[in-house]
Amino acid sequence: MSNSFPHRAPISEIEPGLFLGDLGHSYDVLVLANNNIGAMVSMSDAKSARWSLPQNRALVPQDRHLFVACLDTATQDLLARLPEICDFIDRMRRAEARHNVLVHCTVGVSRSATVVLAYLMRTHRQPLDTALASVKTVRKIRPNSNFMDQLSVWAEAGYELWEDADKTIPKPPYAAYLERRACILKAKGLTGNEPTCPDL
Repeated sequence: MSNSFPHRAPISEIEPGLFLGDLGHSYDVLVLANNNIGAMVSMSDAKSARWSLPQNRALVPQDRHLFVACLDTATQDLLARLPEICDFIDRMRRAEARHNVLVHCTVGVSRSATVVLAYLMRTHRQPLDTALASVKTVRKIRPNSNFMDQLSVWAEAGYELWEDADKTIPKPPYAAYLERRACILKAKGLTGNEPTCPDL
């Protein structure tokens, strides 16, 4: 049964097996089934109860669904999660079943687009401008300026943020980003990412 979420744009296949979409696509069983979606990355401030409905979990089980609590703001740090997210997408696409992966946020233009760009940049060793131009031929996207800055840092750091395996020494581009971010947070009277929903 299809849900009535008003899709702002159709689900978009960025490259074979990698899709970009919105919240409605993430729980619309017809959209998921028609595009053979078997894994999902949800970039959102809250979880949808519909993801756990039996017909949805039959298509995208819990162990093939990565939820990243985040907001589309000027202070949200996605950089820290990009290696984990990209590794998850790699595992899903390279699994024996070669699952098609949907990356989504609320509208499918900023948070999820940032993740898809980061993945393309790392996978194909593409500069940000190339990845951005490629995705824009398929879907209208507009990552916010904070996320665009993070993608530039992602490229400068060579898609690896840390100098050491224990993740205690940030690479220079990431260290500079963390310093800039600390100044922004201090000016706004914040200490970290804005409150997001608990991991239920």
